[in-house]
Amino acid sequence: MLNCVLIGAGYIAQNHLAALQANKEVKLVGVVCREEAHAQTITEKAGPECRYYKTLEEACAAAKVDFVDICVPTNLHEEYTIKAAGLGCHVLCEKPVTFTTESFDRMVEACDKAGVKFMVAHVVRFMSEPMAVHKLIKEGKLGNVHLFYEKRLSQHPAWSTWHRDNDVSGGGLYDINIHDIDNLYWNFGMPKTVYAAGWKSPTGCWNHIATTLTWESGVRAVCETSLEMTGNFPFSVEIRGTGDKGTLQYNFTAGANINDSSVQTKLVWYPAGSEACEEVTAAAADGFCGEVDAFVDAVINDTEVPVAASEVRDVLCIVLAIRKSLEENTVVTL
Repeated sequence: MLNCVLIGAGYIAQNHLAALQANKEVKLVGVVCREEAHAQTITEKAGPECRYYKTLEEACAAAKVDFVDICVPTNLHEEYTIKAAGLGCHVLCEKPVTFTTESFDRMVEACDKAGVKFMVAHVVRFMSEPMAVHKLIKEGKLGNVHLFYEKRLSQHPAWSTWHRDNDVSGGGLYDINIHDIDNLYWNFGMPKTVYAAGWKSPTGCWNHIATTLTWESGVRAVCETSLEMTGNFPFSVEIRGTGDKGTLQYNFTAGANINDSSVQTKLVWYPAGSEACEEVTAAAADGFCGEVDAFVDAVINDTEVPVAASEVRDVLCIVLAIRKSLEENTVVTL
């Protein structure tokens, strides 16, 4: 049994709480949050063995802590990762990991020096349909991929205001764009070039972004991101890949925010040279449970975490290249 401390008590922490509670190898012994009232909901749901602590140091002094699950705003990820590593705790950290490669390298160095595992929670890799799409691509279902398209369109999150602060969240460029950039990297590796156009909010956040990416293999992709859709626009995700053997399309639609209203999802295969199409059934999987379970297994069995630090760094480098392209209106070579 591994003892865990959850750092943060907001929306993402609520999702991680459910995943931690679903894992029979995990006991949540503490919640770290700067405001006790804010953490009350999670500590009540977690049960009598879970306590509130104002600092991680207090939590580690009061109980044996095997790992921490960091679910605070992005600007605090480095601070808590380095602190946790220094206290001998393995680290599961929410995405986006941080804002710069220098910050990321400090986080990895601290964990390596302490001999603890470090994994970033790139949750899309553990979701049903994206996993099915990844498997079909790797099996050659599409043949030679000509064009890949990803979109993630959302209103500003209703559960917080910090997403509007570029210094805290990085805006749409980091907070939601990184999901699709990671998915593209997972499927095709490091791109050769990126070029992006977008709109920057009055608070300095790149919140509407359209990026074209190219790979040496010949794959071309378009990634469309928005964190500032208006009115009653639904949270929408699409993945579409076209190759010489056919087209695969995934659509996901929710309410104003991802967990609102009834979710509609569909994955369809359109084979080349045929008028027929086939709905693909993806194996049921909860992304948050998947990432927590994978990390816990790696800690228990002392194996490599499935989302390697080198991959996380590559994805961060792609996002930084997109930012450079947005700011300088230029094609960036990686």
